[in-house]
Amino acid sequence: MNARFSFLFDILIFKAAWVLCVLAIKTPIPAISPYIGILLVSGRAWMKGRFRNSLPFAVVCLFLGMLGDATLVQLNLLQFPPYPNIGGNPLWMISLWVCFGIMLRPVFTWFIDQSMRSIIGFALGGVIAYWSGQQLGVLEFTHSWFSAMGIAVEWAIAGMAFHFLHLKFPATIEHEHA
Repeated sequence: MNARFSFLFDILIFKAAWVLCVLAIKTPIPAISPYIGILLVSGRAWMKGRFRNSLPFAVVCLFLGMLGDATLVQLNLLQFPPYPNIGGNPLWMISLWVCFGIMLRPVFTWFIDQSMRSIIGFALGGVIAYWSGQQLGVLEFTHSWFSAMGIAVEWAIAGMAFHFLHLKFPATIEHEHA
């Protein structure tokens, strides 16, 4: 499989996982949908021989996402509709952070290669992604601009961590299996 097609397939898999996680509460299988997303991205990472290399990213995303989103919920900047949760973080959002971590390097390498692109790109991208979630009715910015600023700070910090991880754990050559 050529590199361009592989990259597009990675984006497609990540987007499918995103939909399965974000729209979990609107699917007929709300309790299972996020885990199907994790299986999709994990399967793709395993098939490409990058599952092990994605684990530090998945763990850091899980930790940062849970801490950051819980903080935003506690500061009353972000609110989620009822759904099974941990510390105010719905399980679909926790699953989404894991999916994001697994697909971070293959889909978002251009951002994490350079520190300022990582900080600015993820700060803006995080706000846009959460705003999209608000438009879909799966979360709410409780204080409009303050909520957006809180999300931007959360994602800027995450962007710094992603860049650091990218440097700390160099990518290895992928095995073409697909």
